[in-house]
This record gives sequence, C-alpha cells and structure tokens, in this order.
Amino acid sequence: MTDTPKDSAPAPQSPRRFLGLIAGILLNMMFGSLYAWSVFIAGLEQDLGVLRTDVSIVFSLAIVSFTFGNFVIPFAFGRMPTALLPLFGLIAGAGGLAIAAMGDGYLAVIVGYGLLFGLGCGLSYNVVLQTGQAALPGNPGLANGLIISAFAAGGVAAAYVLEMSVATNGVRATFWMLALAITAAGATAIVLIALSGIRLPRQHMGRPDRHSGRVMKVVWLGFFLGALAGVLAIGHAAAIIVHFGGVAQAAVIGVTLLSVGNATGRLVSGWLADYVAVRSVAGISHLTGALGFIVVLANPSGEGAVVAMAMAGVAYGMTAGIYPSAISIFLGRESYGRNFALILTAWGAAGLLGPTLGGYFYDLTSDYRVSLELACIASILALFNAMRLPKTRDPQV
Repeated sequence: MTDTPKDSAPAPQSPRRFLGLIAGILLNMMFGSLYAWSVFIAGLEQDLGVLRTDVSIVFSLAIVSFTFGNFVIPFAFGRMPTALLPLFGLIAGAGGLAIAAMGDGYLAVIVGYGLLFGLGCGLSYNVVLQTGQAALPGNPGLANGLIISAFAAGGVAAAYVLEMSVATNGVRATFWMLALAITAAGATAIVLIALSGIRLPRQHMGRPDRHSGRVMKVVWLGFFLGALAGVLAIGHAAAIIVHFGGVAQAAVIGVTLLSVGNATGRLVSGWLADYVAVRSVAGISHLTGALGFIVVLANPSGEGAVVAMAMAGVAYGMTAGIYPSAISIFLGRESYGRNFALILTAWGAAGLLGPTLGGYFYDLTSDYRVSLELACIASILALFNAMRLPKTRDPQV
C-alpha cells in the first residue's frame, strides 16, 4: 500500500504528528556526526600512511554521496510507506561505517565512509525534512530550522565523544561505535514516524516557470558559495587551529564552537525566515562568514583561528538553513523535496571542491592562508548574490 497526496499528514489538530518531528531531530542528530569528520584526519593519516589531500577526498566523496541520496529519495515519496523510508538511510549509513571499520586499507574507508555513509546521511536527510514540514505546515522556516539544526547539533556531541573514542580505541573501533548508534536511532525513527501517521505525497516533478527558475538559480549559487566556504572550514577545522598555534584542546573547542554555531545558525535562520526578508537573513550569514575568515587572516594565531571557526560555523549554519527555507517559502511544499534535492547539488559541488582544495593548498604551501583567502572571497561573492533574492515572499516581485 502506497501513500497518496491527499494523506500528506495527519489532521493539524492531531498532536501525534509531532512524533515525526521528533524522529527527524533524533535521526539528524546521529547523522550529524558527519560534521565531526576532522577528528578522524590525523588518525587516518597515521593508520593509512596517506597525505592530507587523500584523507580530505573521503569527506568530499561523503558530501557528494550525501547529495546523491537527497536527489534520489524523493522518487520514493508516495510510492511506499513513509515510515519505511528511513530504512534506506539506516542500511547505507550503518553498513558503510561497518565496512570502514572492518577494512584495513584506504579503499575500505573510501567506500564505507565516503560513499555509503554519505549516501545514508543524504537518504535520511530529505525524508526527515519532509516529515518536519508535515508536522509544522504553518511554519516551514521553523520546521526547517529545527530539523536542519539537529544535524549540526549532532556534531557538537560527536566532536567530544568521537575525539575521546579515537584517542582511546582508535579510528576503526570508533566507526563501529557510530554504526551501532545510528542503527538504534534509525530503528527508533521508523517507529516514531509510523506512530505519527505522516504520509508523504508524491513530489511534483514538472519544470519550473520562468520566475521560479530565476529563484532557483539565485538560491543555487548562494548555497554553493556559502557552502564552499563552510565545508572547507568544517573539513579542516581542527587542523587549521593546530596549524596556527592552537593546542589539541583548543582544536576540540574550535570544532565544538563551529558545531554549536552551525546548529544555532540553522535554527535561527529558519525561524527568522518566517518573519524577516529571506535576502536579509542570507546576507547576514555570508557577511558573518567573511568577517570570520578576515579575523584569522589578520590575526594568524590559535585564538584567531578558534574565533574564525566559530564564525564560520554560524555563517554556514545560517546558509544551510535559509536557502532550503527560501525554496519552501517561495516555491511551495508540493515540489519541496525535488527542489531541495536540486539546490543540494550546489552543496555537493561545494563539498567536492572545498575540503579537497583546502588539503591541496596546504600540501602545496604547508599553510592554510590561501585556503582561507579563497573561503573569504566565496563568502563576499555570496553576499552580493543574496541581494538578488526576491524582496518579498512573492518570487515574482
């Protein structure tokens, strides 16, 4: 039995719909461990005997796989029970981590973490965004903010837990621990969504009109530029802080502040999108990022790097929250899953370039300055692009 469009959610007065929101928050918090990737860098370099660029490619591939998962999963909406949709992400995510844990070479990490774990994150991410929209149909920005910020919030806890586990048990055992945690969260989410009664409709797959197409182009470019700066910082946060003189504890604090800023920025930008002009929120996000990178370039110290990573986290979080909210507000929920998958290709392209460029320029110059200058320029260009967004909630104005 498949879901139908007319049953897109339980009746608004039914409180059980909030179980779908809780499921999304829980599952996204677990998959948010993807943002704690930088704590694995040193351990994998030592275990595998590879360069920083080689390790960075794993995270880049995970982002590309994340994008692909988001792109394909909307085709399953309305074609199978909604509660079973998170099962795809659970199998790919936990299974990929198990492969990375069992393998003893670079290929196992590439396939397990870079391809399968990233894919599982993406498959789950789009599903829970839709259940959040169904749970709070009158507040699309807030729904996006809650679900998207949960993904980043998972990185806050993961920064400490995974760092301690890697130091004590090694990278492989930590992959196993994460796989078990995701399995438990995925199973719980499946039960909660089933109890919520939410049924996702089939997505509208038609071509957008001229005005909607213009909005999509501006949103795509803004998301790409903002994400390029953000994932470069996320992929090298701990290494950047240590490079500029920070001790190991400062690196953990920096990654944590980045994750906190990421989560806070997503929640705040989603909430603001329901009340403030989208272009204003987007502009603030990119300005924050540019200023953060200027801080560490002007003050190349461990303290400056920590401040820069915290500001980069806020900027990236706001970017990740405002642009999905923009397509929901401007283009509607009936095509939200499809449109979100389309703009997420911008994030995937940025993810492929950002961490890899950061590692490449570090290997080339033994310095992170060029990478940070690139991130700063991307943030400034995104700021100007944000001013091209519609002034009102009507995309034709």
